[in-house]
Amino acid sequence: MAFLLPTSPGFVDTDIPCGYTLRPIQVFDKARLKKIGLILPDNDDIDQWLLQHAERVKTQVAQFELAEQERLSTQKPAGEARALSRSTPTSNSSQTTSSSPAIRDARLVLKREYEDVSECLSQLEQSGVSQVQVYAWDEPIKLLAHTGPSTSDRHLSARDKDLYERLKDLGAFRTLRHRWTYAATLDALGELGLQQPHFREVIDFVRARIVLAREVASPVALPPILLVGPPGVGKTHFTLALAKAMERPIERHSFDADYTGSALMGSDRHWGNTKTGRVFNAICLGESADPIILLDELDKADVVSRSNALGPLHSLLEPLTARDVVDISAGIRFDASHVFWIATANELRHIPKPIQSRFRIFNLQAPTAGQALDLARAVTGSVHKRFPTFEVPHRHLVTLVAHLTPREQVQALEQAFAAAATNGRRHLLCQDLPADVLQDLGDDLVKSPLFH
Repeated sequence: MAFLLPTSPGFVDTDIPCGYTLRPIQVFDKARLKKIGLILPDNDDIDQWLLQHAERVKTQVAQFELAEQERLSTQKPAGEARALSRSTPTSNSSQTTSSSPAIRDARLVLKREYEDVSECLSQLEQSGVSQVQVYAWDEPIKLLAHTGPSTSDRHLSARDKDLYERLKDLGAFRTLRHRWTYAATLDALGELGLQQPHFREVIDFVRARIVLAREVASPVALPPILLVGPPGVGKTHFTLALAKAMERPIERHSFDADYTGSALMGSDRHWGNTKTGRVFNAICLGESADPIILLDELDKADVVSRSNALGPLHSLLEPLTARDVVDISAGIRFDASHVFWIATANELRHIPKPIQSRFRIFNLQAPTAGQALDLARAVTGSVHKRFPTFEVPHRHLVTLVAHLTPREQVQALEQAFAAAATNGRRHLLCQDLPADVLQDLGDDLVKSPLFH
């Protein structure tokens, strides 16, 4: 006796009788693989039958694919050929690989996997995770269809094939943080506000957007944010902490290096060292459609030369145009409209006005004495997590580093942990801090009994 379930094996809405067990199987019906669940007797004979059934399904699929390949090789529909020519980058060569058996096989595989994943989207939605499509299901085929002088280099061809395999494995969908994570995120933001109170205005802005998303039961949509403040105020440290609170992956791009616009959206394929851009890597080669991308030191970007480092941001920071962007190196069109952009700068005067207009700007000040102590506790805690075998640093030591910038605090505490380890201790003493830090404070403050 068997019970056929119309639902997926992961979502059984009936009790399983004693002596039976749920068995997920695949069936090949109407040229498609379908997944169903069966409640079957729990015995060895059933296990043997399932193995034989799996082999039969595998044979059916192989026979269908062979017949489909033969049909396509004889018919070559003109409409499909025209669609393929539109979906692939323009080539200088008159040759084309769009009708090759490899391309046809790739299309069949990608389409079947896309349809299988599409059927599971509603079930993923119930688990609190939303999936969005970040590129067309057949977009990766462009990597197999590149021809001409620009792709003659065998290393580039090998890279394209590797990219294709990675995109095929990942599929066209990526995750969005969704409604069942609202409460946890709001709690984490509350804790972050206690640790870094001089960023309270930014945190309240993000919190309001999350509350709005919760009211309409939709993924969180955040406009680009620009944090402006003096060096050492903790802008980068805060952004990393915010990404952790929101449980989003983060990609950091610093403009204080000699970067061009190609660093974000890929370099031209005519160059032998062509590389995909950070945005493509974060979305198409990542697992999330809504990562945080940190644009650090935005005011130090080269905006004078021909290769304007901020050029791609004109499209990327606008949700409408960000839905359809192209990585120049891969030639892949994808959706970058869900990215949460955070930029940092010391001052605004070196940032073009059109770029400024795309951000919600927050002007930050150095923390007050009380805020500095809260920030020092947060930084000390994050550094201590990297050295869990040591005791928690005493609050007197935390006070001694509170006057430093977050970057300097991290450096001083790392050196203190190293000094303690060198002396065979698992606890920190004041003298473990760098000499210049103690010298700045003076002997009276270092030895003061008030800080306990």
